[in-house]
Amino acid sequence: MNVRKIINILYQILFFIVPLILYPYTSELFEFNKMIAVYILTVLILFFWAVRGVSERKIIIKRTPLDIPILIFLGSQIISTLISIDIRTSLFGYYSRFNGGLISLFCYAILYWGYVSNLSKNDTLTHIKVILISTFLSSLYGILEHFGIDKNIWIQDVEDRVFSTFGQPNWLAAWLAAVIPVSLSISLSLSSRSNEKESNLQTRNVTTFIPYILAGIFFITLLFTKSRSGILGLIIALIVYWGLIFIKTVNSKTEFKSFLKSVFAFVISFTLIVFLIGSPWTPNISEVLDSLQNHKSITYNLQPTTTAAPALEVGGSSSTEIRKIVWRGALDVWKNYPLFGSGVETFAFSYYKFRPAAHNLVSEWDFLYNKAHNEYLNFMATSGTIGIISYLTLITFFAVIFIRSIFTNYTNPSRNTRMDKIGDNPRRISEISEKTIILSDRTNILNIAIFSGYVSILLTNFFGFSVVPVNLLFYLFPAMVISLGQEGKTVKEQELNIEKLSGIQKIFIFIACLFTLLVFYSIARYWYADVLYNRADQLAKSGNLIDAVKSINSSIKLSGSEAIYHDELASELMDVALVYNSQNATESAKKFSENALTQINFAEKLSPINLNIIRNKARIAIQLSEINPAYILDAKNELLKGISLAPTDAKLYYNLSLVYFRINDIPNTIETLKKTIELKANYRDARYAYAIVLSENDNAEEAEKQLQYILKYIDPNDINAQKMLDETNNIFPSQ
Repeated sequence: MNVRKIINILYQILFFIVPLILYPYTSELFEFNKMIAVYILTVLILFFWAVRGVSERKIIIKRTPLDIPILIFLGSQIISTLISIDIRTSLFGYYSRFNGGLISLFCYAILYWGYVSNLSKNDTLTHIKVILISTFLSSLYGILEHFGIDKNIWIQDVEDRVFSTFGQPNWLAAWLAAVIPVSLSISLSLSSRSNEKESNLQTRNVTTFIPYILAGIFFITLLFTKSRSGILGLIIALIVYWGLIFIKTVNSKTEFKSFLKSVFAFVISFTLIVFLIGSPWTPNISEVLDSLQNHKSITYNLQPTTTAAPALEVGGSSSTEIRKIVWRGALDVWKNYPLFGSGVETFAFSYYKFRPAAHNLVSEWDFLYNKAHNEYLNFMATSGTIGIISYLTLITFFAVIFIRSIFTNYTNPSRNTRMDKIGDNPRRISEISEKTIILSDRTNILNIAIFSGYVSILLTNFFGFSVVPVNLLFYLFPAMVISLGQEGKTVKEQELNIEKLSGIQKIFIFIACLFTLLVFYSIARYWYADVLYNRADQLAKSGNLIDAVKSINSSIKLSGSEAIYHDELASELMDVALVYNSQNATESAKKFSENALTQINFAEKLSPINLNIIRNKARIAIQLSEINPAYILDAKNELLKGISLAPTDAKLYYNLSLVYFRINDIPNTIETLKKTIELKANYRDARYAYAIVLSENDNAEEAEKQLQYILKYIDPNDINAQKMLDETNNIFPSQ
C-alpha cells in the first residue's frame, strides 16, 4: 500500500467533490455539505499522513516560508475565539454559512501543510486537471440552468442568474474567475511545446485548442451569473495574467509570436462571447437586433439586476448604497472591539449593536446580515486589528511566494542534469536541456495563472466574502506553487508493509485509527442532526407538528448545544400549545406552552446575544399570551433586551409599541411609535398604527398627517389608509 498515493487520491477527490457536492435534505444545501466534505477529507488526509510518518519513523512536514504567517494568523483566530461573544459560532462558523469558523481554518491549514509535505509537481498537474473537470461539470449545469433545466426547483430566478452547484451566483462567479486563467495557461503550456517533436501535428493543434474551449465555457457561465464582482475579478486577473506572460516572453522572438497569437485568439473569442451573451453592462445580440428592428436606440443597463434576493447578492436597493452602510457598521464594530474583534464569525451578532439607522431605509432593511460583505472588514470586525494584520500578512507572504516562483528559474540544466549518467553525448545533453527548459516554461506559465486566479479571489472577497470552494483555492493555490517549485526534488515513494512494522508503530497507527473513527462519528452526528433539523422544519411547515417535534428532539439528542435547534423546538411546541388551546384543552395547552418557554429560554442561554432567538422568544411570548396573558410582559422585557442589542432596529420598536398597546400603556405606545418612525420614515405599518392610536385618543389632525404621508410618499394605492382617512374626515371634518 502506497500511502502517499492514497493522500494524492484524497486531494483529487477534494478538488473534484467540493465544487460539485450538494444535498437537498440539509438546512443549507450547498455550503454545509461542502464544509462537511472538507472536514471528512481533512481527517482522512491527516490520518494517512500520520500513518506515513509512523511507517517511516519520522515527522513528515516540509518547512515553507508560509509556516510562521499561518501560525500567527491561526493564533489570532484562537484568541479571538476564546474571548468571543459567542464561542460556538466562532468554532463552527455562523449557522447557514459555516465557512470561516476556527475549525474550518484549522482544516485549511492542515490541508496546506499536508499538500506541501506529501505531494509532487506531477500530482499538482493532475489536480489542476481535476479542478478543470469539476469546473466544467459545474459550468455545464450552470448553462443548462440558464435554459431552464431546474427553473421550477428554486425560489430564485435561476434562468436570469445561474448559480449551478455553488448556491449563489457571486460564489460561482468567484470560483470561475479564479479558475479561468488556469484553464488558459494549459493552452500556453501546450504551445510552449511547439519545439518538441510530435508525430501528429493535427492532434497537437486540436489538443492546444481544447483549453480555449474550456475557458470559453467557463466564461459563458460567468456571464450567466451576471456577477459584477466576479467579472471585475476576472478582468483584473486577466490583466495580471497577460501582463506577466508579456514580461516573460518579450525577450524571445519565438515565444513573443506565440504570445501574440494567444492574446489575439483570446480577445477575439471572449469579445464574441460577450457580444452574443451580453453582460451586466452591455446588451446581448438578441437585444441589439430587437432594438434595431424596433428602431429604438440601444440602452446600456448600468444598474444591478433586481430580484427577490438581497441587493448585496443580486439587486434591490443600490448594492453600493447598502455596502456603504454595512461597511460603516463593520468599522464601528472594529472600533468597539479593536484588538481581537467581537469573535470569529460573530458579525451577525455584533453588527446590530452598531448598525447605522440608515440601514432602515434600504429595501433589505429587515434582512439579517451575517457577513460584512467585505472579507477584510469582516476580519476587522470579528478578529480586530491583530486578526486583520495577520490575515494581510498571510496574503503578502502568499504574493511574495507567487512572484518569486514566477521570476525564478526553477530548473537549471547544468545543475540538475547528472552528467555521469548521460555521458558526454552532446546531442543527448542538448535534448535533456531543451526538455528541462520546456518544463520550466510550462511551470512558469502555470504559476502565473495560479497567481492571477489568486488575485481574482482577493478582489471578489473585497466585494463579498469567502465560501468553502474559494477558500480552498485561497489556501491551496500557494501549496500548489510550492509543490511546482520544488527544484528537482521528488517526494519519496515507500510502500507500507504492515508485517514489517514494529509493535510500537502498530500501536500508534491503531491510536490514529481510533481517533479518526471518533472524529468521523462526531462529524456524522453533526451532519445528521442538521438533516433532522431540516426535516422538522419541513414537517412543521406542512402542519405535521407531532412528527416535527419528534424530529427536532432527535436532532437535539445528537447536537444538544446548538441553540437554533432549541429555538426551533420552542416554535413547534408553541404551535402545538395553540392548537390545544383552540380545542379548549386547557391543561395540554398550558403544558406545551411552558415547555416552549423552557426551550426558548435554554436557546437564549446557549446564545444570549443571538438577535433571532430574542425576536423569536418575544414572538412566542406574544402568541402564548392567548393562553396566559402574563406572558405579554415577558414579550415586553425580551423586546427591550433586543433593543439594547440592536438600538436602531425599527421592527423591534414597532413590535414593542404593539405590546405597550396590548397592556394599555398609551404614553409608551405613542413614544415608541414616534421612535420607530424616526428610525424608518417610510415604515407604513408603524405610521398606520400610529394613526389608529392617535385617532382613538382624539388627535385626528395628527392621525390625518400620518395617513396622508402613507398615501403621498409610501403607497398611493393603500386602500386601508385611504379608507381610514375618509372615515377620519367624515368624523372630524376640516374647519
